[in-house]
Amino acid sequence: MKNYNLILLISLSSIIACTHNTIFSNYYTFYDNKWHADSTIVFNFKTQESKDFNFNLSINYTRDYPYQNFYTSYSLLDSSQNIIKSKLIEFDLFEKKYGTPLGSGILKNYKIDSLIFNINSLDENAEYTFLIKQSMRKEILKGINSIGLIVNHHQN
Repeated sequence: MKNYNLILLISLSSIIACTHNTIFSNYYTFYDNKWHADSTIVFNFKTQESKDFNFNLSINYTRDYPYQNFYTSYSLLDSSQNIIKSKLIEFDLFEKKYGTPLGSGILKNYKIDSLIFNINSLDENAEYTFLIKQSMRKEILKGINSIGLIVNHHQN
């Protein structure tokens, strides 16, 4: 029983330590797993201190997704709506040769988490907006369940 309690305590402290550095985490879920081309996903967050930050995207998708890869574009805006960073990026969702889903998951649902960029510092106690849209040139993109943004302090 003591070993069980010790394992539980270590696991709990690890979870708390990992989430302690996270300043923002939120997901947007798509209705019927369809992302419309004219839909821009907006995440608003506020910083408490000026540090180095990692920006991570989490993409939840199904086997119904019709392509091997996924293109998305993002923009990070400051409180005056000035663009701090903007880029088009590609994610491989399925293995090229055999079509096996990449990331974690089983049966039909999968998830890929990826560091998309880090930034040396953001203003302390400032509000920011992160915009993301699908860039697949399809009016309706099927097979994407949700997309998440996780912002955390950079660990050296």
